Amino acid sequence: MRVATAVAGVLVLAAVGGCSSSDSNGGSASPEASVTESASPAESGTPAGKPNGVQELGPKRILAQATKAAMSARSVRIVGESPSASLDLVVTKDASDGTRTAGDTTLKTRVVDGVIYIKADEAYWTEAFNKKKAKKIGDKWVAGELSNPKLESFKQTSTMKPLLRQFLRLDETAQVGEVGVAQGQPAVPLTASIGTLWVATTGKPYPLQLNSSPDQPEVSEVAFTDWNKKVVIKAPPKKQTISLADLA
Repeated sequence: MRVATAVAGVLVLAAVGGCSSSDSNGGSASPEASVTESASPAESGTPAGKPNGVQELGPKRILAQATKAAMSARSVRIVGESPSASLDLVVTKDASDGTRTAGDTTLKTRVVDGVIYIKADEAYWTEAFNKKKAKKIGDKWVAGELSNPKLESFKQTSTMKPLLRQFLRLDETAQVGEVGVAQGQPAVPLTASIGTLWVATTGKPYPLQLNSSPDQPEVSEVAFTDWNKKVVIKAPPKKQTISLADLA
């Protein structure tokens, strides 16, 4: 799988376009997951609940509160856009479903019970393997164990904990701004040299939006919505899948 893993591994992070940093203080198809309404942010333009007071804290404590709230949620939808990449993923603690795009490459991915299922077009699979194997795959999902070292990049971008850790980072320049609105909710911005993270000031302090700095090579935005909904993600039917091992 020469190209497939390398390309797909950057699809999620490419959409951030530089919003994340290793110095930490603390246009896609809609996902096919089944979502049941549950505790989540309120309707657009209204508070999600009672004021939580995070805007009165320093940047490190706000980020810590946002991270705690995010990691305790059952699920979240993450939608990211940049000039060269995008993603639309519903993620839970141990599963995900959605679409990742970089340039002309679009992948549908689904993770269930430690297995990732990938669907792409013939051109992609031809480049990843060869034309013969691409024909063999057809319109099936390619299934591989996330424990496979070749799929390490997917392991880091397919469930809540490792994925959110890559988004919820700010450098030492972070400062707290004035309360405004993000994703239709009252929110406080944490602005650093790499970008701005908006955190809800009502209800649980969930991260709501991440914007790269205008100084970054690519201006991008990531939205976090549908927090803490009950989500059911099922594996594709076996007859619609082909094992990665069978393509080796």
